[in-house]
Amino acid sequence: MFGKLKTLLGHTVIYGLGNYGIKVVGFLLIPVYTRYLTPGDYGILALVSMYTQAMFVVMNLGQTVGIFRFYYDHDDEAGRERVIAAALWIVFLFSVPLSMVPLIFSVPIAGWLLDNEALWFLILMGTATVLAKVLLRMPFSIMRAREESRRYAKWSLLRSALATIVAVVLVVGFHQGAAGVIGAQFLAEFTMCLFLTGATFRMLRRGFRWMDIQQQLKFGLPLVPAGVATFLLDLSDRWFIRHYYSVDDVGVYSLAYRFGEILLLIITAFQLSWGPFAYSHRRDPEAPKLFAHLTSYLLAIYLFLWLGLATFAPDFIKIMAPEGYWGAAPLIPILAFGLIFDGIMPMVNLGPAFTKRTILRTYTVITAAVINVILNYLLIPRFGPAGAAWATLIAFVIQTTLALVVSLRLYPVPYQYGRVAIAAGAAIALFALSQMIPTEDLVARLAIKSGLIIAYPLALLWGGFFAAEDLERGVVLATTKYPATAPIIRAIGPLFRLPRPPES
Repeated sequence: MFGKLKTLLGHTVIYGLGNYGIKVVGFLLIPVYTRYLTPGDYGILALVSMYTQAMFVVMNLGQTVGIFRFYYDHDDEAGRERVIAAALWIVFLFSVPLSMVPLIFSVPIAGWLLDNEALWFLILMGTATVLAKVLLRMPFSIMRAREESRRYAKWSLLRSALATIVAVVLVVGFHQGAAGVIGAQFLAEFTMCLFLTGATFRMLRRGFRWMDIQQQLKFGLPLVPAGVATFLLDLSDRWFIRHYYSVDDVGVYSLAYRFGEILLLIITAFQLSWGPFAYSHRRDPEAPKLFAHLTSYLLAIYLFLWLGLATFAPDFIKIMAPEGYWGAAPLIPILAFGLIFDGIMPMVNLGPAFTKRTILRTYTVITAAVINVILNYLLIPRFGPAGAAWATLIAFVIQTTLALVVSLRLYPVPYQYGRVAIAAGAAIALFALSQMIPTEDLVARLAIKSGLIIAYPLALLWGGFFAAEDLERGVVLATTKYPATAPIIRAIGPLFRLPRPPES
């Protein structure tokens, strides 16, 4: 178990650096962006992002998951290349024609979404960016399937770096506002297509096999309604906020989500590494126990990150952004906790994926999305962005609970609910304590909060969260690599239930 966790964490770190390393830089640039982008600009960015994510769901046709499901059914390179070739034919036959519709109707879409038909060119750039992303999905999926995490990270970093640099130049140097950021994203995706899709297109040499295309569509198409529902679950609140309030309020709400991207750094990385990991181990007789064990640890990591983000973000947002954005501060803990429930979906939704019954995933997400839309309709007019945050959290909890119940019927996994309760209880209790700090002195407050965050792993140790065999392996590893830690572990061991280190 310890070795499997170490392997998964290794790929996760690399995927995280590749996908979100530059976004951390972008996060650190918030003091710059918030002085060159008004809350209205942030709102436009959020609404265009909402549109592009919805379009990606439709144009992708569920093939991101489909590639992994069929790729591992083949042990030879020729069979795996046929899977990629079929996915490419799906893009040419279906995705490209679908992209023509919003290109033709970009003016009315801009009027409905942004309340400004003059911004039609942003819809145009957003649609072109999505088409490039759909094509890039293939080479990046191949890297993930082959567990080429370092190569994946290298190209992801290049893409993100290009988008960030161009965005800073256009926003700061040429004062292009939201259009500068959206244009930079398109340029980065298009440039990566020029470099990476050539090798993928060569796989078309395997020919046109309608049987393979039909099989992958049959698996992926039921995921499209699920993807649309996920879009409603994740992003419909922006539209409701714009409808009932203003684009400026959308911008403030989106900044709260921007802080959540720090949490998504790890969540998305785990999701990228979890798919290939789970499919490659599904035939192992001990796989259910392995998945349960790893899920407990992954959730504890998520909660640790949430604790740090929720505790520090309200202070940092007042340091990093002008006063017009400070309304985002109380939203961050609520939204980030919802992201945890969304983040563990791949771990608790194994049954439909392994049994190819993806339609069940669709039913689950649609149910949660409908509840989310209803809650947005009821809560946002009364409570504003705070109502949207609570609607998001409640809907994510419902989605994950339904997915867990359905998945366990198809693929039983002995999840360790007691350990999960310890991890969640410790995080919530420490966060509650952080809200009771009496001092207004910033340095003292940050110091106390740091102590509370450091206390989290100690609380897990004291509460008996860690498995005995993992503790033994961890103690041996620590004392072997760092012998000076042995006396410390012997001293605090009885208090935190640590095994005694071996005598040197």
